[in-house]
Amino acid sequence: MRKPMRTLITGASRPLGIELVRQSLMRGDTVYAACRNPARVPVLADLRAQYGGLEFLALDPADASSVADAVPVLEGLTETLDLLVVAPAEPGAHDRSAQLARDEELSTLSGTGLVEHYRRHAVAPLLLVRTLLPWLAHGDGARVLVVSTTRGSLSAKRDGGDYATGASAAALHMLTRALAHDLREERIVVCLGNPGRYAESADDESAPVLIEDAALGLLMQAERLPRERSGAFVDWTGAERGW
Repeated sequence: MRKPMRTLITGASRPLGIELVRQSLMRGDTVYAACRNPARVPVLADLRAQYGGLEFLALDPADASSVADAVPVLEGLTETLDLLVVAPAEPGAHDRSAQLARDEELSTLSGTGLVEHYRRHAVAPLLLVRTLLPWLAHGDGARVLVVSTTRGSLSAKRDGGDYATGASAAALHMLTRALAHDLREERIVVCLGNPGRYAESADDESAPVLIEDAALGLLMQAERLPRERSGAFVDWTGAERGW
């Protein structure tokens, strides 16, 4: 019988983050849903009322002061984390549609935009794992799931553009792979997971994967990944993805 886990999920205001919270609660886990302002995400309150076992954590991984403020709150909630899920980040100032579109094209990209995107989407997840390492190391064989995109795959790159997104995702992949090696002695398994092109509702037939299937699949792959494969890049079905 599966043992319930203590799971912290970042990006819990975004569609995939919310669904990861939902699926974790349905599996009987205690969940710490982290996002910039949980009070502004009514669905989280609905999930807590429906399932229980859900705590909120005001946390933006890319904001150092937010992370510092969240640490004592988490200390009051738990001493141990069995699973840390770093889901897609909430948009920052450089992730607004106009700026993001600008930094995806060679003719309009800016150094400032590229660096900020890299900081928020590649560096911040790594630093967050380091901050939460005492909770992960306190348990027995904790897991880290970093959700990413195939845009970070060098072998799959067949066209131009996607400068900010692609470069940041590729950097995240390298940092996650290095992290997996460094955490082996702590018996912590790291999984880089790709949810595929998911639909956010049953009415959306443009994507081949429903969001609930993508979320549950990612959680299962993170839990099942063999220790010797720590650092692998897999999709929600467990299939290996190209680097």
